[in-house]
Amino acid sequence: MTPHTLTRTTPAAPTDPSDPVHDIHLSAADTRTPAQDIPQLLAHIESLQQRLDAAETALPGITRLTPGEPVELTVYRAGFNAIGYGMYTTREAARACCEASLKQHRDIEAGVLLGWVPESGDEDASEELCLFGPGPDDEDSTGMLVHPQTISALYNPDAER
Repeated sequence: MTPHTLTRTTPAAPTDPSDPVHDIHLSAADTRTPAQDIPQLLAHIESLQQRLDAAETALPGITRLTPGEPVELTVYRAGFNAIGYGMYTTREAARACCEASLKQHRDIEAGVLLGWVPESGDEDASEELCLFGPGPDDEDSTGMLVHPQTISALYNPDAER
């Protein structure tokens, strides 16, 4: 019995029928011109761009990673003193978590304003939620904190601890 060798002469067709490339590959044998596929390809590109935009919104910087470079991501820890409420990909989401928790557990008088006070002038400083009352010296710390934390994919022994 002679062994048979299978050889693929053309690339395999995509198997997902919802993928526009699948339809284009299947239509390669018919009489359509490549120009007829342009609207379908442009729609697919738009769909991919929307997915990239959604990823960038959820994880800022994720679409600008450079191959071969260490990956770092900043997340924001929301909490009350040492009690963590959650980790978020944006400072705004962490602030919203703290503000909602404060309003749930504490009555806030009319005229009192909420404000975020940074620990330092640094752009990546931790912040504390404070209450500013209607009186001239009426300021109250809440213990609600948003703390940025950088997460690295690789260990760096020279990194600041």
